[in-house]
Amino acid sequence: MKFTRGSCQLFRGGGQETARVFAQRLEELKQTGCSILVTGTVDAAGFAEQLSLSLGNQTCKQVVVSPYQLSTPDQLLPAGISPAMDSVRVVTGEQARSTASAGRAGGADDLATLREGVLDAITDLSDEFELGDNDLRVGVQSLGQFCDWADGRGVRRFVQAVSKYVGLVNGTLYCQFRGDSTRASELLDVGLFDAHIELRSQQECVEQRWHLPDEDITTKWVSL
Repeated sequence: MKFTRGSCQLFRGGGQETARVFAQRLEELKQTGCSILVTGTVDAAGFAEQLSLSLGNQTCKQVVVSPYQLSTPDQLLPAGISPAMDSVRVVTGEQARSTASAGRAGGADDLATLREGVLDAITDLSDEFELGDNDLRVGVQSLGQFCDWADGRGVRRFVQAVSKYVGLVNGTLYCQFRGDSTRASELLDVGLFDAHIELRSQQECVEQRWHLPDEDITTKWVSL
């Protein structure tokens, strides 16, 4: 985020100093790699919009992860980017279950297989491309669904492993959870994440606000 005088309007009190700390911390996270939790009660289209905007542009490399079989993964990717491109990987729960009975509910073994698939995708992109800071963007859909596949330990292991690999190349991991922050705290170890984005629907548009727990900073609500 580039700091401008107008950035002060994002915060309740604190003014330019809070805006400066916020912008500085975001830049640090981009340079060192980070994991961001995204929560909210918006519909699937709202989460898809957030993810497509977060996954960068054609200069970035994208990994999309979903527990579902994706018929239209293009909707989760930035404009002008196709799943068929060499810089894109799509890893789904259906792929994880392909060696067992198709269509059944996922389990702990499937989550472990999915985790390995994500790590392989990150490794492939790292081997194929020279990744700069924040070049790799990984988006995980519906993290809450994985809580039905495995216990808290299994989900924690998934987030930790993917976060580690993303961090090794200074990338950014976005993990979406369909539910409010209270529900997310009940099911997830939110301490695994460097930042938290909340989503809400407001007057037919999706708004977001950021939380940086280490700095105790929360922005106002703004449009995506």
